[in-house]
Amino acid sequence: MAFPGAKTTVHEPGIKLPCIIKDPTNSLKGITNNALISWVDLTPTILDMAKVDYNKDDFHGKSFKNIVEKENPKGWNEIYASHTFHEITMYYPMRVVRSDNYKLIWNIAWRLEYPFASDLWASSTWQGIYRNDVAYIGQKKVKDFLFRPEFELYDLDKDPEELNNLATQKDFEKLLEAMKTKMKAYQIKTADPWNIMWSHDSLLQGTGVNL
Repeated sequence: MAFPGAKTTVHEPGIKLPCIIKDPTNSLKGITNNALISWVDLTPTILDMAKVDYNKDDFHGKSFKNIVEKENPKGWNEIYASHTFHEITMYYPMRVVRSDNYKLIWNIAWRLEYPFASDLWASSTWQGIYRNDVAYIGQKKVKDFLFRPEFELYDLDKDPEELNNLATQKDFEKLLEAMKTKMKAYQIKTADPWNIMWSHDSLLQGTGVNL
C-alpha cells in the first residue's frame, strides 16, 4: 500500500531498508551489521560471493562480502541516494549524502510544490488528510511536506524524524558546505546531469556537455 511520507521520498522512511543476507558458506548466524550500504553495492557483492572476476571500476558500488561478519566495520559510514521521478506525475529530483549521523538533502526542484504519484494521491492515508484539511502528516506539517527548502540538513541521532532543519543555522554553515562538497564530488564521479544546477553556467549551452 502506498503511504505519502514513505516511498518516493528521500527521508528515512523512503530509503532506510534492512538488507537480510543468508550466506551458506558462513557459519556465523544472527549477526547485526550497522554498515551503511546501498543498492549499487549489491551487484559487486553478489559477484564477489559467486567468485566471479569483475572490474571494480565498472561499478559505482563496492562489495561488502568481507564485512558481513562485522558489527561496525570501518569505512562504511557514508552513502548517497537520489530520486528524479516516480511514474509520470511525480517529477521532483533530489540528491542525498549521508555521512555518519548527518544527512543532507538537496531538493533541486524546491520551487515546485511536492508532487504525487497517482497511487500516493489516491491512497486512503493522503485522501484522509486532504479531504479533512488535516494540518499534520505524522509529526510534519502538511505545508512543510508540500513545500520544501532547497537544502535540508539533519542530525539523525538527535532528530530521527527529520524535523529540525540545520541548513539554515549559522552553527552548521561549515558542515553544510562540507556535505555539499561531498555531494558535488559524487555527482561528478557518477556523471549526474543535475550537477549543472549548482552553477547554472550558461557557458555550457551548445557545447555538448560531457560531465
